[in-house]
Amino acid sequence: MQHSSLGTILEDRNNGFNGVRLLAATAVFVSHAFLIAPAGWHGEPLDGSAYNLGQISVNVFFFLSGMMLSRSFALKPDLISFIAARLLRIFPGLIACGAATAWIIGAMNTSESLAAYFTDPATLTYPLRVLVQFNVAELQGVFQHGQEPGEINVPLWTVKFELFAYAAFLAIPILGLFGSRLCAVLLTLGFGAMLAVSSVTHAFDTSFWGSIIRFGFCFTLGMSAFLYRDSIRPNWPLALFGIILAMALPPWPLGQVFSALAFAYFAVTLGGSSLPWLTRATNRSDISYGLYLYSFPIQQALIARHGVTPASALGVSFLAFAIAVLAAYCSWVLIEKPALSLKHWFRVSAPARG
Repeated sequence: MQHSSLGTILEDRNNGFNGVRLLAATAVFVSHAFLIAPAGWHGEPLDGSAYNLGQISVNVFFFLSGMMLSRSFALKPDLISFIAARLLRIFPGLIACGAATAWIIGAMNTSESLAAYFTDPATLTYPLRVLVQFNVAELQGVFQHGQEPGEINVPLWTVKFELFAYAAFLAIPILGLFGSRLCAVLLTLGFGAMLAVSSVTHAFDTSFWGSIIRFGFCFTLGMSAFLYRDSIRPNWPLALFGIILAMALPPWPLGQVFSALAFAYFAVTLGGSSLPWLTRATNRSDISYGLYLYSFPIQQALIARHGVTPASALGVSFLAFAIAVLAAYCSWVLIEKPALSLKHWFRVSAPARG
């Protein structure tokens, strides 16, 4: 598949961006497998770079989100439909994952008796608490082993920032600024400048505002990419050079900005490449969100408990990944896809002309 621009790629129904999201979710799984395996060093691949493998993947998610949401709103500029679509994409799958985590995975991995566990209000309310507490929602006695004891579902911490991004995005059309290249570029440059300053001063390294800055840059970068889609042309040598440089360079003032840019361009290039088997599979079943939701509790249940040697950690990782893919597929078929089919209820019909 040869494309002259990002705009052409986005108009092609057979583009590979669902596949890119799936690969990013898989990379998060791989990164966390290194983090939680008792046989590991309690680190993640590329920890010495501007961002490690898991962080790079999340940056790509936010870039793609900014780009795809911009395209979605450009095609159907209706705020009610937009809000409904976003809520239906996030919450039904998250509630179902919360129920499966608390009532199945948690029940099999708690140090409490089953009677005590299922009479604990925290167990019964977890699927709803996770909607507002995300990764800090607790379950009594669950996962008291491995190198991340008590952590139920760490990746959920990014979901609240995705919701913040959606809410902030709404302000743009409300203010009449949607489609303004100047607005998008100024936002991108502003977040990029703050990210560069933060990487030097370390003022926001582990804070809420540090995440807002980082994800804000990736998200607005995606918005700008959409608005300049006809001027952006994928180029494999340039894309590979960029990500190799981003991974190889030691920390430097613009390292985080450069890494986000390099992997965003890599995602665009990969999304426009010909991977027929991956494109067909992901266009039928978009399991990337489900894989992101289910991976960590399944990894905790298997890898953190049984990956006590490098060999066993590797073997159990493959098993955990297979189970996570199955859970993600079930989530898509039984929960996410049916929920998304309800979007038409919220479409605002154009007034009839007399």
